[in-house]
Amino acid sequence: MTALSQDPRPAPAERGRVLVADDQHAVREALRFLLRSNGYDVEAVASPAAVLAALGSERFDLLLMDLNFARDTTTGREGLELVAHVRGVDASLPVMVMTAWSTVPLAVALMREGVCDFVEKPWDNARVLASVAEHVESGHRLRRTRRLESDALVVQRRLLPKSAPVVPGFDIAADWSFAEALGGDGWVAAPRPGGGLAVAIADVCGKGLPAALLMASTMATLEDLLAGGLGPAAICGELSRLLAPRLGPERFVSFVCVTIDAHTLSYANAGHPSPLVLGGGDVRRLASTGPVLGVVAGAAYEEGTLPWNGGDRLVLFTDGVLEAPAASGEELGEARLVDRLRALAAAPAAVAADGALSLARNFAGGTLADDATVVVVDRLGEITEPGPRPE
Repeated sequence: MTALSQDPRPAPAERGRVLVADDQHAVREALRFLLRSNGYDVEAVASPAAVLAALGSERFDLLLMDLNFARDTTTGREGLELVAHVRGVDASLPVMVMTAWSTVPLAVALMREGVCDFVEKPWDNARVLASVAEHVESGHRLRRTRRLESDALVVQRRLLPKSAPVVPGFDIAADWSFAEALGGDGWVAAPRPGGGLAVAIADVCGKGLPAALLMASTMATLEDLLAGGLGPAAICGELSRLLAPRLGPERFVSFVCVTIDAHTLSYANAGHPSPLVLGGGDVRRLASTGPVLGVVAGAAYEEGTLPWNGGDRLVLFTDGVLEAPAASGEELGEARLVDRLRALAAAPAAVAADGALSLARNFAGGTLADDATVVVVDRLGEITEPGPRPE
């Protein structure tokens, strides 16, 4: 028996859907035949209005369009207007353009509008097929990435506190700014089992989606550790151990954990910028007590203690604050931050956090190029003495 031959090409749904737009019937039919015979699902329309109508009701993987329609047959102006409208409908849709009236200025204008390829008529079938395959696949990758970013953004917003927790004896506030939609900074504040407060801040090396995914993992793990009532040094050690298998090359997390019980502040600092305790005219720094998380196997962290007095203010921040650069390249630095915090000494925690972040943003000319977070904790009256830690 003769084996049945199998078509090696992917099914249309696997190859993708292409919208073809040209005012010439012969061109539409030729492209429809070429693409369908190579496994693509094709819809063909004759006008800019029909393109927008199709995009509004169906999903496509590529738009292959003429630049010159009935209204304007030589300059490409109508096509440029259409590309701008398409970007407003679907910013991630790859757009290839075809025209018999190509010029360098027109090609430059198209690329500025985000067109992915420029094909001259009469076209070469092999080149068109190669370009369609390349840009359909790149469009698929872009959309997958954006879906992942969207999902990660939802997770990150759930993990970042919408508002600071209400803990007796404390005024807690935070403000942050991400360089991209997703960021690599995170913070958490929570009541301690038996009384008092735990507060932590973390910064993943890098920014964007990879940093956000790692930070989401870090914060989820941290919340479990805080609920267990561990001290700062133990939390740093355990978090470092758990994060190590999740870190890629050249990835690390700087981190500070602080607990405040009655009149004592305890802390461990894993390679993070030193938080500040301001009070009574003094500035005390919670300096590093061990390496960044996830890099040194079996890393041990020392635990420092300070008195926690009435009127003290704890300020934690990420390096995006201290390293905010002026146009000259000079960084904001600790001294300017301390001056701003002293000027806001009588203000509530929320005002101080906003003032510190605004200082960094203004110093950098209005836009921060790195993720930046500020957390402020004030002591308000007496703090409940902690009971025994849960077993």
